[in-house]
Amino acid sequence: MNDPANFAPVENLETLPGWFQLLAMVVNAGFGAAIARSRNVPVFGTILAGLLVGFGGGIFRDMMLGLEPVAISIWYYLPAGILGAAIGALFFSKIVAMDTLGLVINGAVLGLLVTIGAQKALDYDAPYVSAIFLGVITASFGGLLADAMTGHRATVAKQAHWVGMALVFGTTIFVVISAGFKELMSPTIAFWIATVVAVIVTSFLRTRSQKHNWNSVRWPGESLDAA
Repeated sequence: MNDPANFAPVENLETLPGWFQLLAMVVNAGFGAAIARSRNVPVFGTILAGLLVGFGGGIFRDMMLGLEPVAISIWYYLPAGILGAAIGALFFSKIVAMDTLGLVINGAVLGLLVTIGAQKALDYDAPYVSAIFLGVITASFGGLLADAMTGHRATVAKQAHWVGMALVFGTTIFVVISAGFKELMSPTIAFWIATVVAVIVTSFLRTRSQKHNWNSVRWPGESLDAA
């Protein structure tokens, strides 16, 4: 792996565009704030939950890579996140609370975070397994914090439905396409193809697992009622 001291500036990565990283984080901040408002969280808590969902996983990812977190080091990330959270809370709280549409949106925004988590790890020459891990962490860590803050059990830790599995499958497919196909085509083209596929797969599994009640894998002898 590269020496962290020689890492390129975060906005000039080999494949991951800075604007796309910002967009993914801001969109997720809006989604997190919308969910928080649908749970009747007050204004300050709603904005904070949005920032945690949008930026929490990315901050953790950058720390794991030995980098200064992009959400802290670049001045416009936090203002953009606050704006995204405010827009999400004001206009989308009722939409994300809808059954099927809310699930599709949830899967799509998780898929966006998967891509920026895994691709940044790949751009810094992290092993493929580590890239998959960081993709999953980027998509789930902020939500874990926001769920804890609002007094809810983290969705990814619940027994029912394939939230965690959707993240793992989506991230794995992203890494396979983005890293494996870059020898066959431009790395940038491979990244965008991988992004579209990962978002579709993550959203599909997130939606279908809940609509068809696909329960998460349980330990032997463990009942679903105990979850």
